[in-house]
Amino acid sequence: MGSINSGPSPETTLLDYHQLETFAIIGAADYIELLDEVIVDVPEQLDQIRAAIEEGNGAQVKARVHGLRGLVAYFGCVALTARLARLEIWDELSPGQAAAIHLELLALWDQSLKALRQWEKTQSGFAL
Repeated sequence: MGSINSGPSPETTLLDYHQLETFAIIGAADYIELLDEVIVDVPEQLDQIRAAIEEGNGAQVKARVHGLRGLVAYFGCVALTARLARLEIWDELSPGQAAAIHLELLALWDQSLKALRQWEKTQSGFAL
């Protein structure tokens, strides 16, 4: 049984700080509002991906992964985006892998969110 971590060297960078500069333009209030929505949405989407894997519905897995990948890419979460990209093309998923993949993605989201919170501390006007 494989892992979505399988393959070339793992990503060491969690965030694309250049992408995050977009939020400096739109402002702290809009960023915080968007991130608050994403904080709720990402775990829900990860649950839906897990359910699709458990059901063996490859088309649904790919569609849900693709949508989530776009969302987290917008927030500069490059490591999570890369893992989702690999999952999107991985044709050897079995229902038994759902829980492990789910936990792996949740952990990477948690790390990415912590990195986002650290980035916020470096931005004037972003203090929460």
